[in-house]
Amino acid sequence: MTNTLHIKNELEQLTRLYAFLDQQAGAYELEELQSMQIKLALEEAVTNVILYAYPDKKDQDIRIDMNYEHKRLTIVITDTGIGFNPLERQEPDLTLSLEERPIGGLGIYLVKQLMTEVSYSRSAGKNILTMTKDIH
Repeated sequence: MTNTLHIKNELEQLTRLYAFLDQQAGAYELEELQSMQIKLALEEAVTNVILYAYPDKKDQDIRIDMNYEHKRLTIVITDTGIGFNPLERQEPDLTLSLEERPIGGLGIYLVKQLMTEVSYSRSAGKNILTMTKDIH
């Protein structure tokens, strides 16, 4: 069964996202570590949409679909913001110090490390970021 949350492109909406995720984590009986990893990845991905997908800052809708089947959690984030494939971003050079490292890219890197699979597509003017996590 898929559960859906619609939020606006405002950082204040993250509290609704956390409540939604906590509710789903309880329903899916996720372990605390897995729940924290998913929350961090989801927060990073949604924050990027809020901050960068809508440069005009007009009120827009972000849709989050969450489905748990066969020990696999799938999260789909859909928005109508500017097209941007975060997976095409060059991975950060982790050998550089924080002072030497350019800003950006670390969050997407983190999402890819925390989730089992991450994919992106653009269809009918929508960005679709799909993240999956195998639950053991």
